[in-house]
Amino acid sequence: MVRGKRIYWIYIGIWLAFTVILSSFAPTANEFVEANKNAGLPADAESIVADLQLEKHFPQDGGIPLFSVLHKDEGLTDEEILEFAHALEAMETETSFGEIIVPSLSVLEPEQRAAFLSENGKTFFSSITLPEGLEGNDLHDLVSLIKDDVAGNVEGDAELSWTGPAAIAADAVELFSRADVVLLLSTVGIILVLLLVIYRSPLLTLIPLVAAAIVYAVVDRIIGLLASIGLFTVESQALSIMTILLFAVVTDYSLLIFSRYREELKRHESVHEAMRETMRHVKEPIFFSGSTIVLGVATLFFALYEPYRNFAPVFVIAAAAMLIGGLTLLPALFAVIGRKAFWPVIPKYGEDTKEKKTIWDKVASGVTKRPVLFMIPITLLLLLGAWNVTNMKESYDLIDSFPEDLSSRIGYERLSDSFSPGSLAPGTLLFVSEEGFEGTDLQTIIDKINDKPGIENVTTFGNPLSEDGKSAKFSIIFTGNPYDVKAFDTVLEIREESEAMLKEVGLTNMELFITGESAIHADIRDVNKRDTTVVIILMTALITIMLGLQTRSIIAPIYMMGTILLSYAATLGLSLILFDIFLGIEAINYRIPLYSFVFLIALGVDYSIMLIARIREEMKAMPFEDAVRRGVERTGGVISSAGLILAATFLVLATMPIYELKLFGFIMALGILIDTFIVRPLLIPTILVKLGKWSFWPRKIK
Repeated sequence: MVRGKRIYWIYIGIWLAFTVILSSFAPTANEFVEANKNAGLPADAESIVADLQLEKHFPQDGGIPLFSVLHKDEGLTDEEILEFAHALEAMETETSFGEIIVPSLSVLEPEQRAAFLSENGKTFFSSITLPEGLEGNDLHDLVSLIKDDVAGNVEGDAELSWTGPAAIAADAVELFSRADVVLLLSTVGIILVLLLVIYRSPLLTLIPLVAAAIVYAVVDRIIGLLASIGLFTVESQALSIMTILLFAVVTDYSLLIFSRYREELKRHESVHEAMRETMRHVKEPIFFSGSTIVLGVATLFFALYEPYRNFAPVFVIAAAAMLIGGLTLLPALFAVIGRKAFWPVIPKYGEDTKEKKTIWDKVASGVTKRPVLFMIPITLLLLLGAWNVTNMKESYDLIDSFPEDLSSRIGYERLSDSFSPGSLAPGTLLFVSEEGFEGTDLQTIIDKINDKPGIENVTTFGNPLSEDGKSAKFSIIFTGNPYDVKAFDTVLEIREESEAMLKEVGLTNMELFITGESAIHADIRDVNKRDTTVVIILMTALITIMLGLQTRSIIAPIYMMGTILLSYAATLGLSLILFDIFLGIEAINYRIPLYSFVFLIALGVDYSIMLIARIREEMKAMPFEDAVRRGVERTGGVISSAGLILAATFLVLATMPIYELKLFGFIMALGILIDTFIVRPLLIPTILVKLGKWSFWPRKIK
């Protein structure tokens, strides 16, 4: 018994030592949050290659555009516009971040400034160019500096807002930075409240949170340390979701351990013997649960899109730490506390083992006696929800995720209402020829492109030729929203037809490139489709193999994985219906389906593993159908509690100011609840009973 107690103190000591050592010299993960380079695209993406060509031939065109927008419902006077122009020109252009290029609007005649004024006279804008290469906190700090500088020199009641790529990126940094503390406190608070309500034991409530805090401290510093030496890039979204996942999963493991620990304390006087027996039964489901999460998120390493790939190291580190913590730190904390500290939820040694009937006893009895009655309607409802995924529309417009009162969104909408939406993010047509342009007929091609339905106009300002005479550029404005799929399709159409168009006019020695936001997002759409397919196939295959190793069966992984995939599809389809009805949202951010798949599959399989592990244990002592019923009874309480806590913690994302995370949090919560209360306790047991002796083939069943 002394030896058993010593090992638990060793586990706790090692974890605390790691926490103290890492906290003393390793940086936090938040210190190395960075924006993705090349918009997250591979270096050989066509839009990135086009940008490099533009920078090569027109180096003066580099920089990040920032739009300053002045609006007044009563209409702007020329005096107000002139004052605004002076305020822009008065700002400090030489900064520690580089030189800011500000147009000299005040020297223009009023009729010339009118080119930047809307037809109704209510909105005026100016484009400022920030130094190229700025990103993350540096970009945010410079934009904030400019905002404060200009605002201090603008008087009157006109509305001043800032938008464009620089303002949008800066606002995204600010939104995440001010939400991190709220997210962490909300996560801890919701877990604390739910544990108190479910178990009514103050100490039982604290152990999962203490364990999660220790694991989180270690994970945060390891991620920060590895990011500081440049092994990978850290994203704010990854850290936000990782925080929720870590606290929720550690709590899940705590509930699984405690549920079995409570059973064993009735049979063993020594808490250490009880814990040793507990871990003998739960270490396998915890190991396979943690391993499936590690393998699931590791598939993101195979993605080409950098935001997906950057999720992988963060979550692999977190999942590995959660797994190790579940097998060492959690049982150690429970074991060293002692029996009396868990009053009133821990039974006395030798106490009457007869337990009160719960709702799960009735559920288990019902699904095993009348499996078809449950199987058919549940399957049909899930299939109906899954079918709606065929109607899914994806959005590539980041600003749609921003709060309506955010400056970059206000400015963007002001410009959209007052000017052509496509003019807010124009692209560039770039013609490159090593032989020069003497005697070439570019106008024929320009006219062909201009006549396309998706193009508003193709124009040029002054001489379109570069200094070396080997390239020419034209501004291209797309019809409607430049972040809409119609603009992307137009980009792809021009790319596909460019060679034929050039050949038609005899320009076989020339190349045509398209740069700009529409071109970048057209490539993001293609890469996203590729990554989604690759990750789904890899993750499905790997987790199916893991389930096969855990169940030592060929049949079991097939129906387990099948129900999990069906649950995911039904969740996504049902969420789309609810978003449309209650929020008026017809399209969701393109990243949500893949993120939801990775985490719903990785987490959903956990509860199936816990259920199957208990059923296999009970099969050693009783007939198969009784073992199924017993497994549902024994795991019903702990899995439903864990599912509620996990769903509630993901709903904490509703506190985040980014709409993308709000919707993702809702999808995750809904999917976890469907898996916890429908798929795991109702659908899987009915399949087991109907398959009978084939449920774990080729294993023999009594």
